Amino acid sequence: MSNILLKPFKLPPFSKIKPEDIVPTIKHALTICRTEVEYVLKQCTPFNWNNLCQPISETNEFLNRIFSPISHLHSVQNSLEMRIAYKKCLYLISEYNTWLGQHKELYQAYITFKASKFFIRLTKPQKKSIEILLRDFRLSGINLSKNKQNRYGEIISRLSKLNMEFSNNVLDATNGWSKLIINQKELLGLPTRYKDEAKKIADSQEKKGWLLTLHTHSYMTIMTYADNREIRYDIYRAFNTRASNEGPTAGQWDNSNIIIEILQLRHELAHLLRFKSYANKSLVTKMAKNTQQVLSFLKYLGKKSRHQGIQELSELLKFTKKYYNITKLEPWDIIYYSEKQKKYLYSINDEEIRSYFPEKSVLNGLFKLIKRVYGIFTKERYDVDVWNNNVRFFELYDETKELRGSFYLDLYTRENKCSGAWMDNCVGRVRRADGSLQKPVAYLTCNFNKPIGEKPALLTHNEVIILFHEFGHVLHHTMTTIEIANISGINGIPWDVVEFPSQFMENWCWEPEVLKIISSHYQTNKPLPHKIINKILSAKYYQIALSILRQVEFGMLDFLLHAAFNPTNSSCVFDIIKEVKEVFTLIPSPKWERVTHTFSHIFSGDYAACYYGYLWSEQLSADAFLRFKKEGIFNINTGRIFLDTILSKGGSDDPRNLLKKFLGRIPTIDALLCQYRINN
Repeated sequence: MSNILLKPFKLPPFSKIKPEDIVPTIKHALTICRTEVEYVLKQCTPFNWNNLCQPISETNEFLNRIFSPISHLHSVQNSLEMRIAYKKCLYLISEYNTWLGQHKELYQAYITFKASKFFIRLTKPQKKSIEILLRDFRLSGINLSKNKQNRYGEIISRLSKLNMEFSNNVLDATNGWSKLIINQKELLGLPTRYKDEAKKIADSQEKKGWLLTLHTHSYMTIMTYADNREIRYDIYRAFNTRASNEGPTAGQWDNSNIIIEILQLRHELAHLLRFKSYANKSLVTKMAKNTQQVLSFLKYLGKKSRHQGIQELSELLKFTKKYYNITKLEPWDIIYYSEKQKKYLYSINDEEIRSYFPEKSVLNGLFKLIKRVYGIFTKERYDVDVWNNNVRFFELYDETKELRGSFYLDLYTRENKCSGAWMDNCVGRVRRADGSLQKPVAYLTCNFNKPIGEKPALLTHNEVIILFHEFGHVLHHTMTTIEIANISGINGIPWDVVEFPSQFMENWCWEPEVLKIISSHYQTNKPLPHKIINKILSAKYYQIALSILRQVEFGMLDFLLHAAFNPTNSSCVFDIIKEVKEVFTLIPSPKWERVTHTFSHIFSGDYAACYYGYLWSEQLSADAFLRFKKEGIFNINTGRIFLDTILSKGGSDDPRNLLKKFLGRIPTIDALLCQYRINN
């Protein structure tokens, strides 16, 4: 065993991490952590920050530093060996976290410290850190009887395994289906770029023809451009029945029982902790105050958007009747004919627009933007150990030339890499007892098309938005000035607010001046012409109400599954799905559709009873951006205030207080409705 991760490192030694070393390394690390906790508690009292909080925090950070690259590799290099090792690690870490969260002596030490004279002398962030620690102790079952604590531990351990199984099933189901096309005529309408990629995939598997897959970029390209309705149906059915008991791979990688068991266990967990539902438990750590506030928020948005959504769908049907003689739209028709209508209304061509967004230009433009708005400049490093040759590494410096943080950039889709886009924490900003300062490092991961031949990676405008979104998370994590691990960067942030800085960054993707900065035609080097920019801006509100209704539907589905789940009647899941669809869905879906079976955000991610957070955060984003619109989108003084008031504070203060400082008032939902031109 090399124990490479146990040795001091500033950045993870990815190339030296071997699956066979992972479990022994984690076991050894956990032994160190347990020993350190017991050692701290044996010290002479009274407890203070330096002899209690600091060493326990550093112990937790030590474990996080080791497990973070392991967890990340599981997401981006999901091999069988890595899965096996990761699964064992999850069990071990889950067991340790339960032990730590139910450690009565440690809990009592914090209680005693809070009641002492030393607590009064702490800084506001230090006090906030301890408040969060005590809250988390209570949510870990510290006040339960021994039998109930044991049951709590069993539930947490089982949920960790189920979450991973759910995620693996989605990945396997995505990779486990493909469609080989022999006749090129069946690919009519598809961009040449995509056909070249599909042929390349077929060649790599020694097959003649074009191989269509269920990876998100492939699915969306086919649903948007494929003239062949039968192929669109096949792809739609395969994609929307993944990991379920329906569709072409029915019964393989089936998440049906996993979903029920996860909901049952979460419900039981909530009841153990004396909450009415898992949704009630979830809201203890959120900005929203109670379940009624969340439900009212979603219903209000749904109500405001519904009439406009009906109009949008009616206009699409009129269009298809007139120009394509289509009198009934099926779900696999919507994206395709919406693209046709959008092109008709705005003379917009997404493939033409893509030519203006080569990866290099978009990144350079993004970096120019944050320099103008925040005074932050970027420097690439080439001496960093990475997990794939296409991964890049960047450092972020402020105006005083101080390194604030850094991030890995992994843009391209690969086999055995989880789909979607995300930002995750590699290490956080932490001030150690010896005075040294650990700077934050983030992972920024996307799944864009790779360059083909001499042609660079070209992004759609939507992919540009995705990149900006994830970079907003990076800024939130790396710009923090808080030096306490559990409230530094994205740590300690209420999860229904964590999307605020990322959605905030999206706003610049719709500003004409910014579109000029981030665009450069890959052949002519010319930026987007005003004519195309105007088309993009005109199309921004195309089917906006339908889009909001879709998000409301997902948010309501998630929340009701966790607020109204009946553990004695598992069929209530289907009743809840039916109820939500009847109220919020304008486009009826087939009975065989199983979207919940790939709803990774809530069944293998951190958004259980919190998917509403995307819309909740978006209202904050819309309101905050109004100040930039008023004072100038490149106003560096406003940028500095946002940086100092929001981005730098981590979880050290209530987001209501931070937003009130920046806006001068409490944020309202009206800004969101106004931004999206929803009639109210």
